[in-house]
Amino acid sequence: MTPLTDTTASFLNSPGRRSAFLENVVGTCPEGIIANDNEGNIFLFNASAQRIFGYAPEEAIGKISASQLYPPGGAREVKEYLYSEEYGGRGHLVDFETEIVRKDGTRVPIRLCCAVLKENTHEIGMIGFFTDISGRRALQERFLESEERFRGIFESARDAIISVGESGKVVMANRAAQELLGYGEENLSGMEAIRLFPPRFAAYWKELSVYTSGLGPGNERRNIEILILSKSGAEIPVQLTLAEKIVRGQKIRTAILRDISDRKALEEELRLQSITDPLTRLYNRRHFLALAAKEVERSCRNRIPFSVLMVDVDHFKQYNDAFGHLEGDKVLVALGEQIRINFRTMDTGFRYGGEEFLVLLPETSSAGAMVPAERLRIRFSEVPFRPHPDEQPRRVTLSIGIAEFRSGISVDDLVRAADQAMYAAKNAGRDRTVDHEHLVARSEGQ
Repeated sequence: MTPLTDTTASFLNSPGRRSAFLENVVGTCPEGIIANDNEGNIFLFNASAQRIFGYAPEEAIGKISASQLYPPGGAREVKEYLYSEEYGGRGHLVDFETEIVRKDGTRVPIRLCCAVLKENTHEIGMIGFFTDISGRRALQERFLESEERFRGIFESARDAIISVGESGKVVMANRAAQELLGYGEENLSGMEAIRLFPPRFAAYWKELSVYTSGLGPGNERRNIEILILSKSGAEIPVQLTLAEKIVRGQKIRTAILRDISDRKALEEELRLQSITDPLTRLYNRRHFLALAAKEVERSCRNRIPFSVLMVDVDHFKQYNDAFGHLEGDKVLVALGEQIRINFRTMDTGFRYGGEEFLVLLPETSSAGAMVPAERLRIRFSEVPFRPHPDEQPRRVTLSIGIAEFRSGISVDDLVRAADQAMYAAKNAGRDRTVDHEHLVARSEGQ
């Protein structure tokens, strides 16, 4: 054993110095320290206790009973556990969580360690060490409340909760998880957790686990949106949050899976509303510009053609003026329907503005675009319109311009070329289709 230094020996042999040292320890201890006699009279109340309880030492020492620091019944509960074997053995209470009542009446969660004070063999009171855990509680509550991840605890939670052991197998799953995934509890328990995700996610499952198990900015749990696989093979969009905990020496990952199918459906509906013309249910100009830009990139990269059609309703203003906007809208709706049914699934129709429509035809030259353009023109001219039910049906025609994308031009140039071809169709008598290449060839030949 190392011999004591002169300073240490002097300290041990000096009651005054020991007393001053202990007083300094009590005064600077970050935990609230309170001591009371057998009647509950407080005789020790340090500065940290003042911070926690709100009482100044002179307000507490000899003035209030220790039982007043707890909610009704709280002091009795502490005493019962103090004399039980449950928290550190009889006469000791270790890491016991309860609540105290501050001077202003608010309740604060604390962790309490306390012990019976004895003089010789006689009990003379008790001393307690109080740690304010409201900050930790608040963090836990933020985690539990974030995005309403929990609707209860485990079985009562509306969110699916699955715990996975170090082996990668499911060790526990709540009722919401069973309902979401379509498995019974006996099927989920022991299952490889990776089977609950589409195979394409298997390659980076470990990296995903590490990322979502960590804390993001503000010490909040990270979460991601991912697809999970039900027993039937259906893919379900969920928000995934993972938390790790060591339980009996084993790392347990707990996954909270929130079904966001309804939200995704709403997002898709809102997305479609933002890119769809409400009258004709075709896409709008904004979406055309986005798709056309992608098609330009693909055409340049793969050296494949694509074309656009500019479609305009002939004499539409006169029709509107004669029969009203409601009847005019019927014409536009019918044109939207004819565009939907007369082109390939890879082709896309757009209402560009007013009575002007565009059709985007990937992997199609202007010569190839002539066939569907003429089909649309002819079939639309056969649609009967009856602005007055007692009159003969009226025939409405289209003028269509075709333009093929060429390297070096912009989307605006392409639309402008199709527009020029469409106006050439109108100037030539309407109810016809004109290819912009023919206009160019004709002008060069003159």
